[in-house]
Amino acid sequence: MRAPLPQRSAQHASAGFTLVEAVVTIVLLGLLAGIAAVFIVRPMQGYVDLSRRAALVEAAESALRRMARDARLALPNSVRRQNLASGFALEMIPTLDGAKYNIRGTDNERLRFNGDTDFDLLGCFRNPATKTTPGIRLAINNRGVAPEEVYADAQRTAGQESLITPASGLTISITSTTCPASGWDHIALSSAHDFRGESPNQRLFVVTTAVSYVCDTSAGMLTRYAAYPIPQTQPVTAVDFAALSATSAVVVDRVKECSVTTTTDEVRNRGLVTLTLTLESEGERIRLIHQAALDNSR
Repeated sequence: MRAPLPQRSAQHASAGFTLVEAVVTIVLLGLLAGIAAVFIVRPMQGYVDLSRRAALVEAAESALRRMARDARLALPNSVRRQNLASGFALEMIPTLDGAKYNIRGTDNERLRFNGDTDFDLLGCFRNPATKTTPGIRLAINNRGVAPEEVYADAQRTAGQESLITPASGLTISITSTTCPASGWDHIALSSAHDFRGESPNQRLFVVTTAVSYVCDTSAGMLTRYAAYPIPQTQPVTAVDFAALSATSAVVVDRVKECSVTTTTDEVRNRGLVTLTLTLESEGERIRLIHQAALDNSR
């Protein structure tokens, strides 16, 4: 006969972790969590911070490049600025095209500055859109100071002397002779226009409307306003631009600081505009400075 197996005691059947073992386990888990925080969490946080800074740099750089591009393409001496309580307003008149005009030959070949209806260019316009864009205006010899100042002359009506053709009451048509490979463009005006003065370099520019950048640090935004008539007084507020029926688009947000470090006179005299933009997001702050060289020759 097989002897019966001994029964386990109740004390042995209910055996588990002791308090010491539980404490040791908790301590070890804490150490592992600390190691994980050092070797995993912190590098991940660093990556997130780096990505945030890179995004801020890219946004600021894109905004500065866009402002600089518009400033470089602006009509010579048309860039003007104002300091505001919470930022700045920067305005300019972008050029659609440009060329040299003819000062020799017959009356319908050369540009006369005592009232003219048609003349030739020395060559062709480069932008194909120049001939088809509605509402184009011609500007010659904008010095940026009275009396050769485009913002004041832009308000003059047909028949008045000005450095820019009027916004209404005069139609401009362009015909070409073997352009764009060679030849020249011919400009015809629906009525005679008396340009205020000759350009030292015989330069003529085609423009349409004005463009502004307004930086408002209280709202944290840099906004671009465009497609509004060339005004005499510089607009600086959203109400001003709404009255001009301007289009608007936010160029960049999260703006903490911004400035244009040169005055309007310095921009025109030196042909240089310095832009500063500071962006901030979740404690990360970046600051970029961009200088744009302008063509202020006439």
